[in-house]
Amino acid sequence: MNYGKTRVVVCANEQDLGKRAAHAVAQKLRELLTSLDEVRMIVAAGESQSAFLNALALEPGINWDRIVCFNMDDFWDTRIPEKFTCGYQTRTQLYDKVKPREYHLIRFNAPDPSAEASRFEELLRSIGRIDILCQGIGTSGHLALNEPHQTDFNDAAWVRVVDTAEQSKRQLGEDPNFSGLGYIPSKGITMTIPALLNAKYVYTMVPLALKRSILTKLFNTREPTTSLPASILRDVEGVLFLDRDSCPNHDPNGEVMASI
Repeated sequence: MNYGKTRVVVCANEQDLGKRAAHAVAQKLRELLTSLDEVRMIVAAGESQSAFLNALALEPGINWDRIVCFNMDDFWDTRIPEKFTCGYQTRTQLYDKVKPREYHLIRFNAPDPSAEASRFEELLRSIGRIDILCQGIGTSGHLALNEPHQTDFNDAAWVRVVDTAEQSKRQLGEDPNFSGLGYIPSKGITMTIPALLNAKYVYTMVPLALKRSILTKLFNTREPTTSLPASILRDVEGVLFLDRDSCPNHDPNGEVMASI
């Protein structure tokens, strides 16, 4: 099955998705490490990425001391405790376990978010090639924190300060990684679509029933539109992992969807 140029893989459940996606990413890492001195990858956080991150940390035979990781986004709020940030999740679930050569997080409590966006963009541009992107899709249809109607598929910037969409606030407010905070910050710092899609190999992991509605909308979207940022995946050669809970098998009329 395909969504445009993106291949779709339907897994049994969240844990199966995590293991299968981790195995695919691990195989690509091992392959790239046979010819590259250093591999660079972008990593996402959130409830939908937990099974994947846990499984990737268990994959054997990966020379993590030759891998550099970048978090794709984070909230921005000078009040927020670290344990409620995207960086905390990826650090504790993956980086602390595998010990990559380097990992780079957005400074969620930087005094000036615009200056922090500039710092992170300069870092990304200086590194040049990105090999692997591991991401999810939000219930708003966002990729990273590129929200509907705030996104430019041809953005000249690679990192921006953005407003968190209300739908994303609702989703993240129920995410076990962030719900204890009691609120979701109104601003974030995110890689833009051109920065994300600078990666040569793109893997998108979207389990859980709460994603079925946005995936139904996505699979019925025939052309990329900034009103649904994830629709850019129609034009991207990559792999989209779903599970049976998130997969929209039928349209509202009960017919099998033709677009996957």
